[in-house]
Amino acid sequence: MTADRHRDSTRRQQRPTLRRSLLATLLGAALSLPALAAGLTLRIAEPLEPIPAGSITGFNVTAASPVVLNLDAWAAIDIESLRFPPGNDADDHELTPDRLRAFAQTWQLLGEPDVHLVTNFFAGPEHAVAAARTLQELGITPRWWAIGNEPDLYPRNRMDPSWTAEVYCERFREVRSALEAELGEVRTSGPAVSGSRPSGMDYLREIIGLCGDVIDLLTWHVYPTDGTAGDEHALATSRLLGDEIATVRSWLADPMVNPLGHERTVEIGVTEFGLSWRTATFRHLEDMIAALWLAETLGQLASHGVDLGQYFALQGLGGHGLIDRSGWVRPTYHVYAMLAGFGGHAHRVEGGDERLGAYAADDGAAVRVLLVNRSLEAIDVRLEGDALGTDLVVRTLDDVVFDEDAGPRTSRQPSTATVHVPARALVVITSGR
Repeated sequence: MTADRHRDSTRRQQRPTLRRSLLATLLGAALSLPALAAGLTLRIAEPLEPIPAGSITGFNVTAASPVVLNLDAWAAIDIESLRFPPGNDADDHELTPDRLRAFAQTWQLLGEPDVHLVTNFFAGPEHAVAAARTLQELGITPRWWAIGNEPDLYPRNRMDPSWTAEVYCERFREVRSALEAELGEVRTSGPAVSGSRPSGMDYLREIIGLCGDVIDLLTWHVYPTDGTAGDEHALATSRLLGDEIATVRSWLADPMVNPLGHERTVEIGVTEFGLSWRTATFRHLEDMIAALWLAETLGQLASHGVDLGQYFALQGLGGHGLIDRSGWVRPTYHVYAMLAGFGGHAHRVEGGDERLGAYAADDGAAVRVLLVNRSLEAIDVRLEGDALGTDLVVRTLDDVVFDEDAGPRTSRQPSTATVHVPARALVVITSGR
């Protein structure tokens, strides 16, 4: 082979290698560029139900929570209601005068919001009446009296299968009658079924059929995971609540399901909720995944007009709580702070897709829009609506912002500009008139 032919052969062999190298370089450069945000146009459409004052800013509390150390933080989220005692504490311990006095201090420090008092189911009517007398001395009049906590779990957790739905309703009627004899008219709540699915909802339906005539606030709990699910699966559970709300309302109105009370007006409440029920595990309770799930849940509580929503918990119960016992403010706290003022009338939002949860409220002075991006890609959003003003205040929270600012980041822009919603982020937009 001549020298010229050898050089030609070498060049031909090198060309594919050079092309592959060039393509790899170009691909690497493309991958290093920021991902282009997909675009959506959202329209703030017709009004839905009014948002009850207690739908999104209620909390379970323990008398031992050090709320006095964070009073400015609590004032910023406008707490509307307190449920006490929280969780299993209601049935594990009786409401002694000392416990009620300790709660009264917490209640006063938090601005004396509405009280949802949970009586000890096993202690019976006399215990409830004694608690009522102590509360009268303390100047506390509960708005709701709950009877027991998560009775669907009694046969398993209390190791006694005799605690059936029939027994629960019998005790419910006894406690209600005793409280009315002591106090006059009262509003009672129950059964506060657990987050177990489908068994919890099956039990709730059974309770409606047995004592739908004496429950004024029908309650259930939502805990879709135990903290071990993958992020994608955990976030996918955030859209389930709306269907449950619709189902419960249909049961209440159905004479076949609710033969004793289908003509009554009954409020509904989700009186414990969180992404994970596992108190000792912090994953998916204090991180950004928990915050995104919480934002979607609050959006559904508000847009479906739920009368009472009470998060578990306000502070200092292991992984649960917006602020831990050391004072560290978790991303979940900022969800509530960002939604301050989210009230008035809920509005339907048109133009969204599976990636983006979108909820809107108009209180007459301002329109507020909550956007929750569960996906791994950023989304640019353009808002349309007759009630929008000329300017938008945009508050954004994701892991990057939280790591840098320890809270949301605020910006201002004209209402004609697109709003950038980063991947796995929540955004609250406020447009005043």
